[in-house]
Amino acid sequence: MNLPRSLPARLYLLAYDVEKERITARTQLGLVLRAAALADLYLDERLADDDGKATVAAATPTGDPILDAVLSQIADGRPRSWRRWVNADERRIVREVRDQLEKDRLIKVERRRILPDRVQLRDRRGVKRYATQVKAALRPSSDTDRRTAAALVLAARGELPTVLSRRGRREHARRLEALSDPVWPVARALEKAVRQKHAASA
Repeated sequence: MNLPRSLPARLYLLAYDVEKERITARTQLGLVLRAAALADLYLDERLADDDGKATVAAATPTGDPILDAVLSQIADGRPRSWRRWVNADERRIVREVRDQLEKDRLIKVERRRILPDRVQLRDRRGVKRYATQVKAALRPSSDTDRRTAAALVLAARGELPTVLSRRGRREHARRLEALSDPVWPVARALEKAVRQKHAASA
């Protein structure tokens, strides 16, 4: 499988339970995908951190419609905290990422009236291989590129059970903290946004 380059698309695939054939973490998936878009732009130095707020460092288009929409949204808006941008349009980005993956023939979507739409992977083994690659970054000796590390950190901070259990997140807390450095403002904002979401629904 040719993996999509964008982190939102990759995190959507990581949220898929290959055995149960369904998307997990639906409650916070939008937050995870928004954070993934911000992290993508941050890694590419299109966004920068200004005292806890996301600012546009380079407004050049990425060529990815979802990332470009997020970049334009931040460029056109007033300065806001990373957490505010993680929370913005969280429902819409789930649909947008899913539709893009369907268009790229990486998933099949069966639209249903009452039940949630059914999503199926076209390449289960490819997604399983990628998930294994992401989890391998937990090994201290692993030579992990920044995008793979970011995917792992966001999956952990976003509490995707397909990548790490709660126990796994506790056991690997120190390693996850070390890997968070390249995307630290986004990772921290996502963790806070997820906690807030859980508290609101409790």
